[in-house]
Amino acid sequence: MKLQLTIDHGKRHEVLHTVDELANHVDIIEIGYPQMITFGLELIEEIRAAHPDLVICVDAKVFHGGTGVTTRCFDAGASIVTVLSAAPDPVISKMVEKAKSYGGEIMCDMSAPARAVAQRTAEVDELGVDYVSVHTGYLPEYDYDLEAHRRWFRPRVKPLDLAKAAKRNLRHAKLAVGTGITEGNIREVMTLDPDVIMVGRAIFDTDDHVIAADRMRRYLPFEG
Repeated sequence: MKLQLTIDHGKRHEVLHTVDELANHVDIIEIGYPQMITFGLELIEEIRAAHPDLVICVDAKVFHGGTGVTTRCFDAGASIVTVLSAAPDPVISKMVEKAKSYGGEIMCDMSAPARAVAQRTAEVDELGVDYVSVHTGYLPEYDYDLEAHRRWFRPRVKPLDLAKAAKRNLRHAKLAVGTGITEGNIREVMTLDPDVIMVGRAIFDTDDHVIAADRMRRYLPFEG
């Protein structure tokens, strides 16, 4: 089980400082979509130059143009590139093929409607993605699928329901879960036995990021 730090905010120098600070305390560092829009792939190149062995997830949220975007991300130093599950199947397939040529991986962000999460998970799994990432539902104001499910379906969906639906339909890919994971709920998340736990605020909204990251890591099973 791996701990992934998601960096969605901060000025350029703050992002670089955070990476330097936490590179040895987490397994994967994700440069979030807002940062990609703000700073571009030059930021990835700079991080890769400073940390040759770091596992970097570029949250590109690809929807079309899979081959070109994926190539640019891996050329810049990405280890993992994200694609939206709503992307057409040929786009995802081409990204998977391109990732293999680089020795990289593809993470599929489950952007399907709540009622379709299980089916779409099975479909992208067959397309060969390496990870499927799903929102926990702990912060429903950021989880539109969860809110749609609450409006149209009964009984009310509970946190982790979408992640459970995804996990049941995975045969090859690994499960990544994120959004609102804290020390207060990480034990519940652990019951899913996810392969990746994605954490942001629980680390950033603290006075000491290193201590916070280490505290989150202690909940993960030891891999010796």
